[in-house]
Amino acid sequence: MIITNEKIEKKPRKFYNKEINLNSWDDVKNELESLLDEKINSVNDLLKFLEKWSEFDAILSEEMAWRYIRMTCDTKEENSKAFNEFYANIISPASEYDFLLKKKFYESPYRNELKDESYIHMNKLISRDIEIFRKENLPLKVKEQKLSSKYGEIISKITVKFDGEEKTLSQMGIYLKNPDRKIRENAWNLVNNAILEHHEELENLFDELKNIRIQIAKNAGYENFRDYMHDAKRRFDFTPKDLFEFHNSVEKTVVPALTKLNEERRKKLNVETLRPWDTEVDVDGKILKPFKTEEEFVEKAIKVLKRVDIDFAKNLEKMKNSGFLDLINRKGKAPGGYNYPLSETGAAFIFMNAVGIHGNVKTLLHESGHAQHTFYSKDIPISILKDFPSEVAELASMSMELLTLEYLDEYYNNPEDLKKAKREQLEGTLKILPWVMIVDAFQHWIYTNPNHTIEERDNYFGELMDRFNPGIDWSGLDKEKRIRWLRQLHIFEVPFYYIEYAMSQLGAIAVYKNYKENGKKAIAQYKNFLNSGFKYPVKKLYEIAGIKFDFSEKYISELVEFIMNEIESL
Repeated sequence: MIITNEKIEKKPRKFYNKEINLNSWDDVKNELESLLDEKINSVNDLLKFLEKWSEFDAILSEEMAWRYIRMTCDTKEENSKAFNEFYANIISPASEYDFLLKKKFYESPYRNELKDESYIHMNKLISRDIEIFRKENLPLKVKEQKLSSKYGEIISKITVKFDGEEKTLSQMGIYLKNPDRKIRENAWNLVNNAILEHHEELENLFDELKNIRIQIAKNAGYENFRDYMHDAKRRFDFTPKDLFEFHNSVEKTVVPALTKLNEERRKKLNVETLRPWDTEVDVDGKILKPFKTEEEFVEKAIKVLKRVDIDFAKNLEKMKNSGFLDLINRKGKAPGGYNYPLSETGAAFIFMNAVGIHGNVKTLLHESGHAQHTFYSKDIPISILKDFPSEVAELASMSMELLTLEYLDEYYNNPEDLKKAKREQLEGTLKILPWVMIVDAFQHWIYTNPNHTIEERDNYFGELMDRFNPGIDWSGLDKEKRIRWLRQLHIFEVPFYYIEYAMSQLGAIAVYKNYKENGKKAIAQYKNFLNSGFKYPVKKLYEIAGIKFDFSEKYISELVEFIMNEIESL
């Protein structure tokens, strides 16, 4: 124990004290029908209806959360089956009621008496959801969910033989840090050859997903899936055209800065050109080893958070005490990492695949930022007002990565190791941006040019890799470059959810700049942002956090200059 031995307790229910059989659609349907029959004769009745509906939504959401958690912690068939069946038999038909309940609110004459800014915002969100809902899309979304979860099953089962042992793709990541260039190249080639063996299978899986998504958009009256997703994601504060400005701004400001950093890296490594397997290795040949055991990993993260704000540390320790962490990589786990909100409990679960490298520290602190968001917004009584979009959610997590940067000495007591970790993290804030532009621009092209072939798709991805290339030599690796997107799970599982990482990364740099300049005032602004959930539009939430929401070349250039100065000061 560092701060508390307290465990997380589920919030008491206000409206649903009886047990509900969540495996029975009849029982769930009865509760939803009861909500639809609620009498609303005043503004207070309307607010009570919203709260009651939110509580039932939280009950269903948490059941789905635990099924997803079990499925990813252990990808065995019975766990996938339990999740997919619950999604198909309960969540999908309940989605139709979600629309009807929103319609009930929307058609109530009392909603116009809700004058608070957050309720005006809620009206806008609900209107958008009503406009794009189509009953005929429900079975298509079930099919899409099954196919996208198949991607995780395929990737998690891919292994390679290395050093006489069977290794997962995640475990192979550590070898890209190895000072021996031949080992790095061999590891990189083994992983890419393993992906190439599944190339056709993954491309065909994606085509199935693409065709379903195109039909979903057509059913909702959209010309293409890109425009449908823009509206489905309630992106009121920017347009697809604004995102092209974002792509161009990053190309003009970030790519030159990274090209400069990569040229420094090339010289320090004393190599003729920088190859894809040269981008992760420490230039002095030393591999950072921040922790050996899961216990040490978590305890040090709690200590880091405590130095930013004691409440942040207390929340993570309560998650540890409650068994709400699964952090170490093993065979049979799904790839990636996430923070899954437990809506009814008012807490969260963190999942990741740690293998003992610095990137794992970054991931845990990132996901703990998401977890803080869940803790701080849990008492907002209406679920729509804490169902924040990714450009808000990721601001919470990416800011936490940088707010904790000054305290990484908890993991590294050697000053040179600390400098190395900080530099790696600061460079990482820029390194992610061109890749996000590639993934976003790729999806814009895919869904606005739907009749392309597999070869055309891979060729276009290769062109984007060239456009945003910060000085990496891919010569002789054209095929590997063109299919690099097959390892980006977002393209398969959560389409168009990726540009938010870049928006949030810029926001996080601005939050960090604010913290360096204003200290505790910046933390107070950040906590106000966490408390606000999704009660306000995105631009206002960024303002509450003390920063701007801006894609201009001028603004991005200022933030890049700040980061480059921070790097040079180390």
